[in-house]
Amino acid sequence: MGYSANVVLRRPARKDGTCQVRLIVILNGRSVPVALKVAWPPALFDEEAGRCVALLPAKERGPGYGAQLEAATAAAGGRAGLAQLASDYNLIIGQAQAKANSIFVEARLSSTVLTADKFLQDYNTEGSKTDFAKYFHDKIIERHRKGKISDNTRKNHLSTWRELKRFREVIPFHTLTIDFADDFKEYLDKRIKSLNTRWGRHKDVKTYLALAKRDKIKFENPYADFTNQSGPGKWLPLSPDELRKLEAYYVLCAPGTPQRRILCKFLFSCKSGLRLGDLKNIGNAQLEGNRLTFEMQKGWSKSLQASMLPLTRQALGYLVDAQEEEGGAGFRDYADQYENRALTAIGVQLGIETKLHHHVGRETFATNFIRLGGKAEILQKLLGHKKISTTMKYVHVDDEMKSDAIASLDAMDIEKL
Repeated sequence: MGYSANVVLRRPARKDGTCQVRLIVILNGRSVPVALKVAWPPALFDEEAGRCVALLPAKERGPGYGAQLEAATAAAGGRAGLAQLASDYNLIIGQAQAKANSIFVEARLSSTVLTADKFLQDYNTEGSKTDFAKYFHDKIIERHRKGKISDNTRKNHLSTWRELKRFREVIPFHTLTIDFADDFKEYLDKRIKSLNTRWGRHKDVKTYLALAKRDKIKFENPYADFTNQSGPGKWLPLSPDELRKLEAYYVLCAPGTPQRRILCKFLFSCKSGLRLGDLKNIGNAQLEGNRLTFEMQKGWSKSLQASMLPLTRQALGYLVDAQEEEGGAGFRDYADQYENRALTAIGVQLGIETKLHHHVGRETFATNFIRLGGKAEILQKLLGHKKISTTMKYVHVDDEMKSDAIASLDAMDIEKL
């Protein structure tokens, strides 16, 4: 593997007469340019040394030297100012070369194949390998840019990162001892009332710690002996009667109106269990008969990223309505807040006691699936959960479900007689 890093000017000169200074990294014959955010007059640049100068020996002065020296001196406020600026810029250039060389050395020592993407990632995330808070932030940006997490997931993960920064401004990896998880829990307990929100914050931190391990950063696992506690979901499902009211109201809504569009997507969620991120991306899914194949926007393993979801007759009907009325492959998307306000207004208008929100659709699907005799382990696969305990947070057993279950037991006993 061959690596090198040289400092050159990007020509031709810009309108102000200066050229951008760039670090040209050569990786196995491929050129990778890195802008240094430094611009300098070409006549005052030592090409061989790759350095900015305030004055060149007479024998090395090329065409335009005098005019460029005069302009640069005036812009810097005098000869002393120009010399100081050249010194400062050379410091930036030296740091860039040192950073590139350290990446080359680490790649050789670890026998890592250094690609252009890998080099730029390491170069642009300086400090990530020493500070977990910086690693957390840089990894969020990288994963979102590569399409590995959705916009909503990015926002949620950034919220967790902000909590980390409030907890500790800098978190060196070597400080991630078993005390870290307990201290962070104590901090979150004081700031956040919702148990499940706190659970989510810890879950996000564990996700990025696992990614850091995968990136071969060495540290002690602070969550090795930590139990992340959660409770039932805060969103309650619609009762069967409330769901029927919404279905009847949907039929009365005129096609093309915001209410019908928003209800169409919401009722599809109630009948399919899809999360909001997947609903927004459904235009990229493949539909064959009643089988919907799509890339999960939030999955617990790569094997579940490509998922097949069989749709009920009613769910398929809502999707077909959206496709025909919108002339596309999916639902019309409005801002999340706007849709939630519209759902709340519809609920008030119809006298529905359950608070309507995007998340209620998924809760409703899960609860009705169990209500109608579905098996929890199948529901787990439909919702795309790693643990069945996570799935059961979406299931809310009401009095009617308990009564129906006992009635079924009585019926079975009568059949045996």
